[in-house]
Amino acid sequence: MTTKLSVYTPYVSFSGRKSIWFNLLQCLRRDMQLSRVDHTQVVNKMCSLIIKVAPENLPPLTLQLMRLCKLYNLDIVLSHLSHYFNASLFGKLEPPPQDSESTTMDVDDIVSYTIAEFSQCLSNCIFHISQGPVDPELVRKHLKMWPKTQLLRSPFMVNLALVMSDKGTDYRTVCLNVIKSAIEQRVLDDIMRKKSAWERSVMPPDVDVASLLKVLTADSASQLSVGLMNLAFALLSVSPIKPVAHACWSHGKLILVRLCKAQRETVPYVLNNLGDRLAGHNAQKQYADCLYVLCKLTPASVEGRSELSTILENCQPSGGDYGLSAAVLDSVRPLINFSTRTRDTLVMVCRKGLYSRDSCHRCLALSGFLTVLRHVRLSRALSSSQAESSEQYSANSYLTQIAVDFHASQQGTAVSSRVRNEAVCMEVVSILRRCLMQDALVKELLYTKIYDCSQEKIALHELIMELLYEHLSKYLTDNNSLMLDKCVQIGATNATLLEPISNLLYVICQFLQPELEEDYEDILASNTESGSTFLKNKLNLIMEGLCASNDLGQICVEDPGLSDLTPESKAKCLKVQQTLQIYETLIAYQIMQWRPDSTEAAGTVYRLYKECDQLLEKTKGPSKLAKKRRKSLNETKDSTVKSQKSPKSQKGKSKSPKKLSNMVKDRGSAFKQLPCLWDLKLCVRIAGLLYAEHVPWTSSDQRNQLRARRDFHVWTLRCIVSVLSKNNLEKHHVATHVVSLCRLMYSRCICRFSEMCEFDDQTTVNCIEVFRLCLSLLFSNNYSFKLDFFLPKITDQTETVPSACMALILEKILASLTLMEEEAFAEGNESKKLIIGLVNTASLLLEQPVQSTPEMTSVIVKFEDFMRKTYHDCLSMLPALLAAGCREHQETLFLEDLLAKLTESLGKIDEEDTSRNESCTLFGSVTDVTVHSVLNYLCVHLSDRMQCAEHLLHRARDLSAAVPRATPTARLRIERELNEIYESTVVHMCQLTTWTSRVVSLRCSVGPSSSRVLGTCTRLYTLLATLAKQISVAIAKNARFDRLLKLSGKRLSTIKDNFITYLGSSQELVSARRVERDTKLIPRLVHEAEQYAKHVILLADKAQLNWQQYLSLGTSRDFRINGQILQQVLHDADGDDADRTNEDIHDASTVVTQEDSGDEDNQEELEEEGEPENSDEGTPEKKRKRI
Repeated sequence: MTTKLSVYTPYVSFSGRKSIWFNLLQCLRRDMQLSRVDHTQVVNKMCSLIIKVAPENLPPLTLQLMRLCKLYNLDIVLSHLSHYFNASLFGKLEPPPQDSESTTMDVDDIVSYTIAEFSQCLSNCIFHISQGPVDPELVRKHLKMWPKTQLLRSPFMVNLALVMSDKGTDYRTVCLNVIKSAIEQRVLDDIMRKKSAWERSVMPPDVDVASLLKVLTADSASQLSVGLMNLAFALLSVSPIKPVAHACWSHGKLILVRLCKAQRETVPYVLNNLGDRLAGHNAQKQYADCLYVLCKLTPASVEGRSELSTILENCQPSGGDYGLSAAVLDSVRPLINFSTRTRDTLVMVCRKGLYSRDSCHRCLALSGFLTVLRHVRLSRALSSSQAESSEQYSANSYLTQIAVDFHASQQGTAVSSRVRNEAVCMEVVSILRRCLMQDALVKELLYTKIYDCSQEKIALHELIMELLYEHLSKYLTDNNSLMLDKCVQIGATNATLLEPISNLLYVICQFLQPELEEDYEDILASNTESGSTFLKNKLNLIMEGLCASNDLGQICVEDPGLSDLTPESKAKCLKVQQTLQIYETLIAYQIMQWRPDSTEAAGTVYRLYKECDQLLEKTKGPSKLAKKRRKSLNETKDSTVKSQKSPKSQKGKSKSPKKLSNMVKDRGSAFKQLPCLWDLKLCVRIAGLLYAEHVPWTSSDQRNQLRARRDFHVWTLRCIVSVLSKNNLEKHHVATHVVSLCRLMYSRCICRFSEMCEFDDQTTVNCIEVFRLCLSLLFSNNYSFKLDFFLPKITDQTETVPSACMALILEKILASLTLMEEEAFAEGNESKKLIIGLVNTASLLLEQPVQSTPEMTSVIVKFEDFMRKTYHDCLSMLPALLAAGCREHQETLFLEDLLAKLTESLGKIDEEDTSRNESCTLFGSVTDVTVHSVLNYLCVHLSDRMQCAEHLLHRARDLSAAVPRATPTARLRIERELNEIYESTVVHMCQLTTWTSRVVSLRCSVGPSSSRVLGTCTRLYTLLATLAKQISVAIAKNARFDRLLKLSGKRLSTIKDNFITYLGSSQELVSARRVERDTKLIPRLVHEAEQYAKHVILLADKAQLNWQQYLSLGTSRDFRINGQILQQVLHDADGDDADRTNEDIHDASTVVTQEDSGDEDNQEELEEEGEPENSDEGTPEKKRKRI
């Protein structure tokens, strides 16, 4: 193929920067035909001089180059343009050089132009490419094929992709997917760096995605705005199951926030897209979080927008769950205090939802009102006018904001924000009165959230307590006893809870608790003092009366029982559940009201606990031993009665018809206790009472009375575990109370483990469980806390790095496990629970990727030594310990010792003597029962290591594709990285091949363990085939690829064949279905092995080396044939044929022998073909063959 090229005169002056390309463009007059090779050379030569062009001359040159490269070599032009703008405009985004040989060109190396001039040049060049003579399909093709690893290093290409994405749906899908895939790959690189020290040593530093996005959105032209917004929503749409999801969501939010700040005209488009996604059936929480970030960081841009009102109006619960919709209503909370329109819209939407027939809609409306109540700022005391109006309208409705505005305007005075906020708060409180007439689900939500929403608004406490007192009075008798029958409604077939009385009592306790940090001077100076004091006294009398009551737990659980299917039984079950929670509430009330001068608080708390425990014991059914004894007695009685009956009566009984009542289940499920209704603040308070060194709000005598009660410790810690296991814990509570609770458990239980065990083993188990749950909440992605936020607080090491703090915690856990190895701790159920709790906590810590430090490396080595020596069952810690060793590059020796133990315990397939040598004392916890679990852990770890190798091979393939189109400077960097990756991968694959060979050679049980081993071997062959396919001849020679072939060739093939033969011999007496299930991975394994051999042969032919000598001859199709036996049979057959050739065969003297059983298959084949058994129609040769 030829192309036209305008030729210019070679006599061009190069003295001036501007005159060079001006003369060149003026000389592009005459056309001539060039071959493709010459065209490539000309384009390369012209593009090599682009770096010297001034920014004002580059756009016309770009247009001429686009005309020149209409058909091909466009990627060369794009690569050099990208290099030009990297050196001039985006130099700060380049990662730091790895060595002194790497150099980065600065803008001063070209010419001292301003950033604005280069930005204008960039916009003009992109315009010529997107709107110029080049076919857009060709540009889209090159963008799609651009290497992912190099795209983020080329902001020019990212700009071009964003502009091209606005050309239509097809262009948008391709261009945005290219950028999104590059960002996902970059985030995945960071994740893999944290997982493996090997990857950290191989992969160089890369571009920071956040910095790149900030540059793109800092001075983005209008042509990039639509592309950037679409890219942001593409990043927000990443599936939450991907490990890169949270990072991609953060990048999408960053783009939208910076665009809304810089260009306010983009806000309607952003809000419309957010509204469409939030209104869908599959809406996800990241969109609500994005809306909150926009309202918080760009309030001036989104405030007053009609699109925001539309989002609030379209907010509806879906699928019976209102959690996401409540998050949408809560996301506008930064605007509530100053945006009247947003607040009015939210109140209107919630008013409408409160009258819905669906309970979820009413709960959603209540969540919106509580959001308004929580985030509206209010002074500690009401103004005089509002206080008077509250007294006047306390029985009906308080003043609305419209009424306040109207009266203020009539009087000619301005409405202050304080008056507005007071009116809104009182209006919300009056609306909450209606919620007390709703169903139990709405009431429970109100009781759970209202204290948190109004905790800091002291002026509203009297109004809220008045509502609660009036409502509580409906369920009290004259002597202040609870009427539980009114809380439950019994229907014809079921029973319904009408009033969650326990939650009502608990929220009253929250409002009654004395706050030490409050300033009561404002309250004492207000006119509401008498009313508030009166309500508190009345409610305190009610609570004290309930605490002193003796008939609260007097519930008969026998007739009807709690597990019957009758409505009466269901009603009784609801009453018992509420009673148990009432006991928890009364105990919480005593803890909240505890003062230093209290003298009977400890005794009252313990008495209430014992009553609760007695009621809970009544709900439990008979033990298994009692059931077994009762069943044996009934069987003996039935056998005696049957022996006394006549055969006739027994025969008649056997023919009696079956009754429907006998076929229907007459017993329900076992009684289930409701979760504890405490809040995290109370959990910290009661835990401090039991375990803190200094408790200022109690005396030593009262504190020690409860600390000596072991059963109360166990019950309290179980309640705290129940609270921590809830899914709706708020982030600010976790950040404060959970950290405090975790610090308390660490200092009093983990650091003083022996003293805690001397007190009570079960208490120690529960303390460790509380500590583990606290850590799991703090490490969770739902809250996204940084390690340096809470780890130094837990360990009281504020000046150390998080990894050192984690190493300190692991040291304490290791000391506790070592203590369990001593003889003082006898084998028992509690000891096993202690070990399991410590192991689970250590596993949780070891799984967290932290910065490599000497302290962390040292503690990992100590844990490995402990695992070698211990005889306790700590094997569940192996996956986390191996992963931590991989991050620190410390697991090699430990893995070798573990493989040696497995070889000793299971034996090898190729060894005839399968007797085990028990002389090894390492890994005493690995027994015949646990050996296959260890094997599974080991296979999982090898799969994780192979995942790292697979990730690097994908990166190497992408880099190989980037070499042809790279500039000379970039090509040197890419080739150097390619060599490092392949050399390191070959070494790593040698190690993986050795470990996998030892695993495959083990005599594992046929079933899940063998399937796991087959999967590991298959994945290894897949990686080997990929490596042999991708690696070039030159790199293979430099990396000494033959070392890997020696390990993965005949040696691994023989082990693999022996394992397949072992599986076949073990399936002789097993059903066909199980054989198919256990051996379904064998064909794939054989296929991957053949693919590896094929790619090695092709690579050897290219290199002209004899690498076939390392490979086996081939794979036999029938895996049941043993190689040695096959060779022996073939040798004997050759000898028989030689003897027969020397004999004189006569047909008359031929004797037809009887067929053996081994010839049945041949006989069946002949019968299928329709040939008789003794037919003489065949030739003598066929007869001899048949004989």
